[in-house]
Amino acid sequence: MPTPEFLPLDTRAVNVKSFDCGKDAINTYLRRYAAKNMALNLNRTFVLPYIPEAHAPKEGSGKSHVAAYYTLAHQTLVREELPDPSRLPRYPVPVILLAQLGIDRRFHRQGLGAKTLVYALRHAYQIASNPKGIPALGVVLDVLDQDALAFYQSFDFFLPLTDNPMKLFLPIASLESL
Repeated sequence: MPTPEFLPLDTRAVNVKSFDCGKDAINTYLRRYAAKNMALNLNRTFVLPYIPEAHAPKEGSGKSHVAAYYTLAHQTLVREELPDPSRLPRYPVPVILLAQLGIDRRFHRQGLGAKTLVYALRHAYQIASNPKGIPALGVVLDVLDQDALAFYQSFDFFLPLTDNPMKLFLPIASLESL
């Protein structure tokens, strides 16, 4: 059973090698790059740990496993990419990038994907709306494939960016009520 909250990735406490969401790019990112990118201060990855059942293999000796994870980073977009650019300045505007989101196969079809997405979006809102945080116009997602696109579109609040239908946008103001 997963713990009740997401925590910053700490590979000393969490076994990332056992994570398998069924998508090689998402698995590889967590296993090889997430901790390195955090050390370089490029982004932050947050994991939902769980302790395997007694009958599960004890990989990583004493470490928790990852039920789900997401990665947030900062990015800029030029106004022409955005769905409604009319009121924006002519220079790039800050957004929060939901760079990665993955759910381990052991937790598929249990609602954890939606919970992880909502948690990540709330986290992005906290960062952008906190006076001590970093402001952002919205959240951007670079969608991996058609399966992921269908998942995100099922929430009916993402807007496609004008230059790329596999890149979605959500205004930060719309997250206030989430």
